[in-house]
Amino acid sequence: MNEVYIITSESGDEYKLQFTTERSGIIADSILDQLNENGIEVVEIGLGRTKGLNVTSHFVLAQIEECIYDLMQKHRNVVFSFFCDFIHVVPSKKNIPVQEYRSRLFSAMFDRFVSLHHLEGLCNHVVVIDGVVEKFYFHIIYPKEYEAYADMISEGHQKDFGKPE
Repeated sequence: MNEVYIITSESGDEYKLQFTTERSGIIADSILDQLNENGIEVVEIGLGRTKGLNVTSHFVLAQIEECIYDLMQKHRNVVFSFFCDFIHVVPSKKNIPVQEYRSRLFSAMFDRFVSLHHLEGLCNHVVVIDGVVEKFYFHIIYPKEYEAYADMISEGHQKDFGKPE
């Protein structure tokens, strides 16, 4: 799977939202192979701003939420993984690292979406890894019945992230 969506804000900023099952090396191949043997597909979410510098609006966040939910409805055997990168500076008045800000924003967006749509059994597991210089944040989004698979990914991140296979 490789699906790309371009989202444009009211102010003209553009965001690229990508869903892929191509292996990026963020999750160990051994874990992906084991999940695949159990019929579970891991979809990595990539999100990047491609144009503009305005604060990300609720309109854009709602579109991102809808894309993730639509894909979950189409593909029932999916666990999503989202790595909060620190490549682009995020406009913020908060005095926290970019990755932490993105992680908090993603969690708030997820919680709002689940609440608004009265969804039950949809989970967002945040994995925080202490790096040498800063913390790294991952999100694993999954239906409750896939909790064991999400735990495998989380444990793999804790054990292997940043280490060669």
